Amino acid sequence: MKSTEAGTGRSLSAGSRLQMAYRVFKGAFFFGRKGLVIWDSWEMWVMQIFITPIAQMGFFAFLSVYLRYPLSETQFIVIGNALQAMSFSAVFAVANITSQDKWQGTLPSTMVTPANRVALFIGRAWFQVLLSALIAAAGLLYAATIFGVSFANADYLGIAAVVMLTAIAMTTFGLLISAVGLYMRTALIVANVFLFVTLLLSGVNFPVSVLPGWLQPVSWAIPLTYGTEAVREAIAGTSLLGLLPLLGWEALDALLVMVAGYAVFAGFESLARRTGRFEEY
Repeated sequence: MKSTEAGTGRSLSAGSRLQMAYRVFKGAFFFGRKGLVIWDSWEMWVMQIFITPIAQMGFFAFLSVYLRYPLSETQFIVIGNALQAMSFSAVFAVANITSQDKWQGTLPSTMVTPANRVALFIGRAWFQVLLSALIAAAGLLYAATIFGVSFANADYLGIAAVVMLTAIAMTTFGLLISAVGLYMRTALIVANVFLFVTLLLSGVNFPVSVLPGWLQPVSWAIPLTYGTEAVREAIAGTSLLGLLPLLGWEALDALLVMVAGYAVFAGFESLARRTGRFEEY
């Protein structure tokens, strides 16, 4: 089946549509990167990458020491929070895309463009994927150098794969929450709730197995749950091949969240058009 190129009446093949979607993705990525680098100061980048993870890890590590947890449990908590710290970029920054467009008055113009919606918003979010991976890498560096986590048997290729996949997977949740922002005044309220949900249910500070049975399925619906378990196994020495089952489930989870996000986006876009909520901020 062929589609028609906007404004020309010419039909486009599937290959041409993919090529145009890629161009939209690339343009949105470089625009988003340049905009963030220009608008944010270097101190902001330093804080995000180097201060955010150590602050979060330090808080929960000192809390565990105060509660007299064994060293192994403190290190369990440190590793989980090193990965979870990426949520501030992967979820918050991405969830804020539509709200930010509302504040700047550019959302209506963005929504009337004939560009591929999926490619446009994924392209704008992709820079946060890279930033999230850097934040998690800084957190794992702190885990080794400050909190004494041993990486002697670690599979670094496995760790890199887990960090990148988790950054992508958590960004899909950011896009899902951002879709809600098409209709709500701001999506950051939902993002805040999701942040605390991940701290409680994703195995960051304690194993998922200690949760009530009815809550555990909710935990495994969050990609970070697979990521925290996989990164701990990779640090313990499990190879990338051994991590594939966990990574496969995490990738599937991310894909389902992306599909749900697109459905929510389409639904709220239609609702916002009917009710005139694009301009409300």
